[in-house]
Amino acid sequence: MANGSPVITDFRIGTVNVHSFRHPETSKSNAKELASILGPLNLDVLAVEEAMNDYDWKLLCNDLSLTHSVFGASHGVSYGNAIASRHPIVEHFKQKSKIDADGGYRAMLRCRFGGYHPFVQNRRFAVTHLDHLNEDDRLTQIKEFSPHNHDINVLFGDMNALTQNDYSDKYFGEIVAGKREKAGWEIPRFELTQLLTNTWSFQDAFRDVNPKLKDEQVATCPYGTRIDYIFLHPLSKDEWLLKECFIVDTYQATDHHAVVATFEHKSKSENNIENDT
Repeated sequence: MANGSPVITDFRIGTVNVHSFRHPETSKSNAKELASILGPLNLDVLAVEEAMNDYDWKLLCNDLSLTHSVFGASHGVSYGNAIASRHPIVEHFKQKSKIDADGGYRAMLRCRFGGYHPFVQNRRFAVTHLDHLNEDDRLTQIKEFSPHNHDINVLFGDMNALTQNDYSDKYFGEIVAGKREKAGWEIPRFELTQLLTNTWSFQDAFRDVNPKLKDEQVATCPYGTRIDYIFLHPLSKDEWLLKECFIVDTYQATDHHAVVATFEHKSKSENNIENDT
């Protein structure tokens, strides 16, 4: 490397539903436990859903060395979505849904980062948590938030939505559709993820990197389904490539697993290929 050339490091992002920072079984704070799980991952950006804008959120940010944060309420003033980062937040916008769905009000938080890491330049991030009861309401909410029209490049979220090719026929019949039928929930539908990927051209980071994983291997919630996502809309002539995307077991500290994605610069990827040949 030439003298004075900056080291271009990988960039890692993650998302998790923190369950109001309460352990699902004990109802005690789960912030420290989540910090111990996520800490070794060295995240540059963390987006969370079902967050409380309180001491636990500040504790999690501090323990993960994410010194910049922004919160966007969906219910009242202290419950909603939040984003924390190692990089300054130079712009943010909180958008609440105007529809009164049976599952409650929802919101999207958008932001843009500053600083010197080249990954954040001209890239917009957003996080949302969509309705948990009804696909029609989810569709109305995501259309209202309109991430494609706001030039969102990285969309995090607990979408409460399914992707059809996540499941084998047997697993789908017994676990996905079967459990829902017994519980009297909505039948499985896939319009939300199809809208994002097929119509709005977002990439499903986890599915793109792990095309063969199915069934319990992809589950992010206790019901055996994948409902937590990182969607990508790369920049024109993007110099950053998706390197990996994986699910992180939260060991029941919350009722969702985390999803993490890592990006590397094209020059580093090309050097790796040359070294392998």
